[in-house]
Amino acid sequence: MITLYDPAAAAREIPAAATPLALADDTLWVDLIDPSDEDDARVEQATGLVLPRAHQLAEIETSSRLVAEGDVLMMSTPVLYREDGVVHSTPVGFVLGRDRLVTVRAHTLKSFSDYVAGRQGAVPLDGPVDALLGLLDGIIARMADGMEAVGAELDGVSKEIFGITKLDANQKPVRIERRLAATLQTVGRSGDTTSYARDSLLGINRLLVFLANKGGDRIGPAHHERIEVLKQDVAALGDYETRLTDKVQFLLDSTLGFINIEQNRTFKLLTVISVIGIPPTFVVGLYGMNFKNMPEYDWSYGYEWGLFLVVLSIVVPIVYLKVKGWF
Repeated sequence: MITLYDPAAAAREIPAAATPLALADDTLWVDLIDPSDEDDARVEQATGLVLPRAHQLAEIETSSRLVAEGDVLMMSTPVLYREDGVVHSTPVGFVLGRDRLVTVRAHTLKSFSDYVAGRQGAVPLDGPVDALLGLLDGIIARMADGMEAVGAELDGVSKEIFGITKLDANQKPVRIERRLAATLQTVGRSGDTTSYARDSLLGINRLLVFLANKGGDRIGPAHHERIEVLKQDVAALGDYETRLTDKVQFLLDSTLGFINIEQNRTFKLLTVISVIGIPPTFVVGLYGMNFKNMPEYDWSYGYEWGLFLVVLSIVVPIVYLKVKGWF
């Protein structure tokens, strides 16, 4: 899908067609979402810019993510997005020309739509650099909100394990196992999010440095000042991400430690039961129950009674362990 924006961020969606794309003189920003080859060709013909393809956006080398060709800067960075409650990362490409900005992405991003909504009724954009910095600001702000949510989630996990909601030793083991498994999943998801955030922060920081160094006369004093502010935000989020990563590792180790404790409790019980059963087993094995005077031999239903005791010896432990919550 192709969407055109003017300096006031008024959007105009372009339907898929085989005809050439006509751009108005005030078209400042061209946004492509999951573009087809035909979409890429139409935008390239209309803007005179070469657009990166999906496989190029996915490359991780700095030389592939940040390219300067004359007055055109081609940049890309990973950006976080949420789908079905799960955080993912997707590469986003920015092609900055003299008069226009072209963005290429595979997914709908909340940071982009929030930026467009926030521009409605605001002072018109001064140029493509303003649009680029505004988008980066929105991406950083959105990522900060996500990291704050991760921090709050980890605080809740920490309190549940160590403080306010303690793991009661009298709880049924199966419930404790389920809680620990859920905790492990929560910590794992938080670890994925912080990992994606780290990659995105590194990419954005390199992009900002590249833009400041290679932007030329398009980057005025106001732009440099704004870039420095964004770099400071990225640095602050980087420090916060490091703290979250350390906390994720700490909670992961703690959760695994609690799992080991629960396993040891189970093994301890089984060991006690085994030890208790050794003496009678030894006595039975020694004498083999081979005595002349055994009343059971004269019972009419002695064989059936023996089978019943065998079945009962199986059912009773199963019922007991089920009631106690061992499975």
